[in-house]
Amino acid sequence: MPSEPVNQPSLARTGAKAGFAFVGSVVKGGLLGLILGGGVFFFYLSQLSGPGNPAARAGGAGAVVALVTSPPILVAVLLLLFVAVYTMLGVHQGRAKAMQHLVAARGEAVSQRLGGAIAGRIESMPRTHGTLQRAADWLSVDALSKQLAPVLGEGKAVRSVVAFVVNRLPMSEMLAEWQEGRAANGEPAAAEGAVAAQDPALRALLTRRINETLQDMATPSRTPLYIALGAHAALLGVGLWLVN
Repeated sequence: MPSEPVNQPSLARTGAKAGFAFVGSVVKGGLLGLILGGGVFFFYLSQLSGPGNPAARAGGAGAVVALVTSPPILVAVLLLLFVAVYTMLGVHQGRAKAMQHLVAARGEAVSQRLGGAIAGRIESMPRTHGTLQRAADWLSVDALSKQLAPVLGEGKAVRSVVAFVVNRLPMSEMLAEWQEGRAANGEPAAAEGAVAAQDPALRALLTRRINETLQDMATPSRTPLYIALGAHAALLGVGLWLVN
């Protein structure tokens, strides 16, 4: 097993940075939910009892019935749900930021080791074209996670990374690209049922595509937040239109 570079961060340090990044994003999401989501909700509640809703102003049971049976109360419930939406977005952002630290510290090693593990399974398969197209059936997330344990340790986070990569890799497309490369280089096809030797081209292809997948996984996107903000503003606008 190749030794780790001297300047490579330890698993403990990488895990601590990833943990702090995750917690920080979750806290930001929770604060955004409480301040923005809760603030808009209570502002809207103040408008429900304002001059735009005479039935609510009447007080008593009539006000309760008027609110429960009217569209404005549904808007109020939906606005309240945005507290949880912003918190969930914080969790999602935290996972991406934690993965960003992990990929920055161990992405190359993970790509090489996982690429080698997948390549070994492909090379041990029967060499018929139809079987190669079912390569994904030979890839066990549990077995691959154990092979990555010396690099990332063990746990649900490691298994989720492996499962994400295996599910996102376009195996049929990659195998077709690999086979085309072998044919272009004039390499003879192995006989049916034969076990191929280690193929550096296959490992390089897998390592490159796995690294690209990890980079995509570790890139935080603000698009969901912008969508939530737009939907939140639109819902508030509809609610104010209903009560005024």
